[in-house]
Amino acid sequence: MVQILKGIILGIDNILATGKEDNAQIDPSILNETGRLINFLYQNGIQPVVLANRDWSINGQRLKDLFTNKWEDFKWFIANIDSTPHKPSKDSINYVLNVMRWKKNETVYLGNTDVDMKTAVNGGLLFLNATWYTQINSYGFEFLSPKDVARFIDIFCLRKHFWNFNINYQNLEYYALGIYGTREEKYSIYSSDAREAAKFGRGHPDFWIKYLLSAVYFSGLHERIDYIAPYPGHQKGSTPTVMEETLVAFAKCFRKKYFKNLIIRHTTSRKSAYARSSGEIIDHLNQLNTIYINKLPSYGDNKIYTNPPLKKGKTVLLIDDFCTQGYSLEAARIFIEKTGANVICLSLLKTIIKDYEQIVSIENFNPFQPNQFSSPGSIVRHPYNNCVLSPSAYEEIGSKLQAYDNWRWPNGI
Repeated sequence: MVQILKGIILGIDNILATGKEDNAQIDPSILNETGRLINFLYQNGIQPVVLANRDWSINGQRLKDLFTNKWEDFKWFIANIDSTPHKPSKDSINYVLNVMRWKKNETVYLGNTDVDMKTAVNGGLLFLNATWYTQINSYGFEFLSPKDVARFIDIFCLRKHFWNFNINYQNLEYYALGIYGTREEKYSIYSSDAREAAKFGRGHPDFWIKYLLSAVYFSGLHERIDYIAPYPGHQKGSTPTVMEETLVAFAKCFRKKYFKNLIIRHTTSRKSAYARSSGEIIDHLNQLNTIYINKLPSYGDNKIYTNPPLKKGKTVLLIDDFCTQGYSLEAARIFIEKTGANVICLSLLKTIIKDYEQIVSIENFNPFQPNQFSSPGSIVRHPYNNCVLSPSAYEEIGSKLQAYDNWRWPNGI
């Protein structure tokens, strides 16, 4: 079930104030913008709460009183003066969630320090890394100002649609943010930008990867996965690098592993777009016969597994940029499932009109080596129109992309 953001948990140190707990300091300009962020949250029905280990004061006044005098409903959880468990224990997050009656994927954590980061990770919350006073660590999504946080929440968290295309049939679970179509004006508004971002790192790659990962978070898919892996490009030996940094940061937030080289392209495949434009018939074999699974993939700082990580009980979040008929996703899904692991398939966009062709059975094979299939096996076709969740979802993507570069504080804030 898709969840809408209900609450944001804030740390204090380098967020609301800086310095020492018994004699904190506040930058007036940051305080003003922090106030605008709090007003923005309330205007959108999002409850801010503070989670701290100790009470803070500024010029002899409690920091809590300074904020609650202006916002009476601004709730504070302070471990050394109430029954809140201390950070970075996951119990501190669970305590707040229980009191506020929030689910994890209805909540995000805004912090700065290593304690904040560990609290968010231990509690399973998306970490928004505030760097307006100073940068302590590189975890989570980074923000230079409270205004940037408000923009992120407005564009990525307050949405009517998280997925616009979905298939759930037998072993196939596939999601796409929207419809890809450069020849139809209503889709071309964002489709061209998505292509530039995914293929070349131009346009707005930051927008697209955060649009995708926020959908993963708020729909709860992140709680069901163990690993994240991209699908390689068509050239032999290719490994995707566009948007990789944000994918790695997202994976680290939830103690997941990002496998850059899980799927090996051992032979250059025919580029589907070129083949179709020249009238060449192309099918799943173009992908099935050019990939295999890396038994010992690397993760982190080039660490390599000593035993195969893919096995029964594990789930891979498989990400591709665009999906036309599902040939790439299906090849990778079949190979990964052969290891015993499960797969959830994602793409930024799904090509308009084209049906998705699912492989439901195929000859026996070894997923850890190149194979030469003579047939893609038994196929089930999923009609395009049956899988579109909302015909008007494209409007939201277009408007969010347009607002991304020109975001302003709403009137009255």
